[in-house]
Amino acid sequence: MLIKFNKQFSQNALTLMRKIGYQPWRDPRSKTSSFIRHPGASYYPRFHAYPKYDQDNNFMIDLHFDWRRPMHKIGIKSTEGEESEVVQQEVDRIKSILDKI
Repeated sequence: MLIKFNKQFSQNALTLMRKIGYQPWRDPRSKTSSFIRHPGASYYPRFHAYPKYDQDNNFMIDLHFDWRRPMHKIGIKSTEGEESEVVQQEVDRIKSILDKI
């Protein structure tokens, strides 16, 4: 789910992501950087976020919820849909924190 903020922040993406409780993570296989947050005590489930900026330099977050480890088999999903209640609650939490900045 893409979360758009129609304002520019004075902090950089790393600082903003840390303020909302996400930690940097680098995928050892693909070497891509992103941010994760664990809602529980175990590694999965987790929220997976990719911060971005649009052409007007407005901050955006591409958010996903990985409810289990990817199995890489045909027909087995490891992510929750964008419209799920869990994802929507996390979007509301993020917006409430960043709207105060």
